[in-house]
Amino acid sequence: MSDLDDRLLSLVDTVVDADEQRLPLLTLREARAAVELLQLLARGEGNGSFAARHLAGNLARRLPTDG
Repeated sequence: MSDLDDRLLSLVDTVVDADEQRLPLLTLREARAAVELLQLLARGEGNGSFAARHLAGNLARRLPTDG
């Protein structure tokens, strides 16, 4: 894991742990688009790919399921 991954993960995990009660910043459509973009970034092996994979998983778990 790169230094960039470590820095991004520490930001993401701190926000997720501390701000569970805040109102959403994104619409459902924006959140789904963000997950898709993060998944695209995560397919690479460059800096940030590990953090992108982690964040995409966090967001995807919070999205309502279709159906």
